[in-house]
Formats: sequence, structure tokens, C-alpha cells
Amino acid sequence: MNPQNFWKKYEFAVNQTLLFKAGFVEVFVKHISNGWLIKSRVPEQPNDELLVEEVEGFDDESEVFHFQAGKSHDLFVFPSLPNKAVVFRNNKVIKISAGELANLYFRIPLSMQFYFQEVKEENLLIELPLQRLSDTWFGEADNGEPAFSIGGNYDKEFSEIKAMPWEAVVPVEINNSTTGIFDLQRLILRVEDFSLFLKNKQILSNHVAIEFRGPEHAGSVNLSVKKEIHGQKPLQLAKPRNEVGRNLLRKSFFFIKNIYQS
Repeated sequence: MNPQNFWKKYEFAVNQTLLFKAGFVEVFVKHISNGWLIKSRVPEQPNDELLVEEVEGFDDESEVFHFQAGKSHDLFVFPSLPNKAVVFRNNKVIKISAGELANLYFRIPLSMQFYFQEVKEENLLIELPLQRLSDTWFGEADNGEPAFSIGGNYDKEFSEIKAMPWEAVVPVEINNSTTGIFDLQRLILRVEDFSLFLKNKQILSNHVAIEFRGPEHAGSVNLSVKKEIHGQKPLQLAKPRNEVGRNLLRKSFFFIKNIYQS
């Protein structure tokens, strides 16, 4: 299914049930006269495509969430990046010479959000990750932060990416502005600050440009939309969880300072 036909507004009739399938999650949603019934399950095999179909009802009535949300018939199904930063741990050798750039592309599993009536924080019914990520810790023991691990996989060329429909591609450019070789060991991506865009059938985040000026110097982290990656007029599917600006700048030194740590 085309992502635009999946991530959208749905109009339900009372007692209508739709089944949403994506990645490692299947979600039944039933509209009742005063709200919604929602039940999720983990399929035996992950769904390679985004699918939605009308069904008669739930396969069983256990573990059903009942939301009293008024009489609105509208349900919005939107993608989202994880609700914590994600950490890449390099299991290969990535060395960036002085004055050089490295372009890396990461595949991040999405979450599925359900909103009633309109898309705003207080109308969020439920959010479900389409693939469970492992918890990890980034930084020192006394001043680090909890995050998710995305392992050590990445692509070096945009044309080589083979992302699943329920994954977002995060393009990252690292500029080594020092006079020495930069050995990349760990990288944190603050995906709560990223928007999501659709190009053809691929979901993309902002382009992330990182300038490394040395472990004791404040570098920079900038988010943008690039024509060569996102296309001429990219369709924005989702806004960032956080207000970027000040939050991203406040954390940029910590981001750069810890980027090389094991």
C-alpha cells in the first residue's frame, strides 16, 4: 500500500472495525458510539507492507483498551520516530580524515500513532512501536541519558538503501573540521527533534549535518531539507515531537563531545 493511503485520516461508521498491519504490530480499531476500542497483537511474521482492511470485529475481547473520546467519527493514523534518542554503535571502521565529510544513512523503525478528531497531543489515543528497540545508555554514568539502540547497520549511498515501508531513513553528514583523523565509534541521533517527509514511497527524516571541531570544542548540529534527498516539494507527514531551536542547540555540545566515546 502506498504510504499516503495508509498514514491519513479515516472516517469510521459506528461499530466499524479496521485492522492496521505494519512491521511487528497489528492493531484492531473499532469505533463505538462514545469512543474507540483498540487492541494490538504481535504477528507470527512481520508485515513487509503497510496494510489496512475492514474486519468483522476483534478475534477475542481480551486486552482491549476502551477510550471514552466523544462522538467524533474521525481517526488519524500518523507515523512517528521513537520517543527517545537512538544510538548507533559502530562495529566497523569509520575514520574521517581532516577536512573531509562522511555521509551515512540509518534506518529507524517508526511508531504508529492514533489520534481522534484532530492531530494534537491531548487527542492521542495510543502509540505503538512497529519494531521493539533495545534500551541503552549514552554518555557518562552521571550525566548521560537513556536511549534506544539501533545497532551498527548503516548505508553509505542513498541509492543503496533498502528500507522497509515501516522504517524511516535518517540521512547524516559528518564534517571533520579538525586537523586529525576522526574515529567514529558511537553516534546519538535525537530523533525527537526530527520531522518526517515522504518522497515517492520512502519516509525520510530531516538531513542532519554535524560539524566536529574536536572533543573539547563546541561543534554544531543542523537540521534541513535537501533537494537532492527529499525532492523539490517534499510532503511533510509528521512534525517533530520537540520544539527544535533552543533544545537542539543546548544539547549540541554534549552530542559532539560524546560522539567518539566507546
